[in-house]
Amino acid sequence: MKKNRKLLGFMIFVIYGLLAITIVLPMIATACIIKFAFGRRVGKANKHMVLEEFPDMITHPVKFKSGKNNLAGYFAVGKDVDAKDYKAVMIVAHGIGCSRASYINRYDYFARKGYIVFAYDCTGTCESEGKGIQGLVQSQVDLDNAINYISSLEELKDYKILVYGHSWGGYATATELNSKTAEKLTAVATLSGFDDIWGICEYQIAKYATKIVVLTKPWVYLYYILRYGKRALYTGIGGVSNFHGPVLVMHSKDDPTVHFENSVAIHEDKNKNPQAKFVIFEDRGHTLSRPVEAEREIKRLHKGKKTQLAMGKMNIFEYNVNTGYEYCDKSLVYATDYEFLDSVNEFFEGVLNNSAAQ
Repeated sequence: MKKNRKLLGFMIFVIYGLLAITIVLPMIATACIIKFAFGRRVGKANKHMVLEEFPDMITHPVKFKSGKNNLAGYFAVGKDVDAKDYKAVMIVAHGIGCSRASYINRYDYFARKGYIVFAYDCTGTCESEGKGIQGLVQSQVDLDNAINYISSLEELKDYKILVYGHSWGGYATATELNSKTAEKLTAVATLSGFDDIWGICEYQIAKYATKIVVLTKPWVYLYYILRYGKRALYTGIGGVSNFHGPVLVMHSKDDPTVHFENSVAIHEDKNKNPQAKFVIFEDRGHTLSRPVEAEREIKRLHKGKKTQLAMGKMNIFEYNVNTGYEYCDKSLVYATDYEFLDSVNEFFEGVLNNSAAQ
């Protein structure tokens, strides 16, 4: 009888130990990681652009709701473009760890090409409200609200809506195509976007917590499902396949931020949308719109050097952006490959011209 009690006590100890290792500790670790990564706000990158650098673009500031928060945005148009020549409204969704201030060169390009560009800061970012950036799926929620805001404006009702999303915004753009709101879109371009929340979480968290991070997977999904519902399960390739219109998917195999294995582009074989176009590069890095020579120079300047920046109260994603450009000047960071942007513009113009002809 005494032996049986000891055995029972030992088995209970083992079971509780296993539960602690496989459930309790990973659950606590996941909560801590999420709070650390997404509980802080993101400001402007240390090296960012300002509107005054682009005198050929006119902006009109606005605010719109995403949940309980007011998001800051603006419409941008080319100063020399006649209003009767505006082609469409183009929403630009920015990446994580930075703000719309890191994309002004792209706004300027598309505004001068005749688009009404709509730029905004995501929840918890720069000039928008929010105690933190909330989570990866928040970019999709914010984009959904941006699309609904644009479509609610009477003065824009005659314009088609396009989306250009990069990185976090590329994920948002592709996954948003799973939603009913996507019916309001004519075409989208998703650049350097990750396919789902787990792939990018596993890669990013593993850098700090090793491969044991796989134990947090159920809790990562539980957190996101409780917070965002079915949106948490959307995949980028699922959205591309389901969308009723043209999609441009772009990624570079040497992307150091969103690895190709975590991308939307790697799932091209699963695509069922005949209007989707996949363009895969070898050496354009993460930004894509920067010249290849500039990418190489940024890598050269940072090779073998340790960061001198202290994270302090910075969001981890914001910190990564700042350390990534620590040893190069702003002109190199925002060097622009206009031939690349021309290829994106050709995609959108082709769509608009086909729509007009029908």
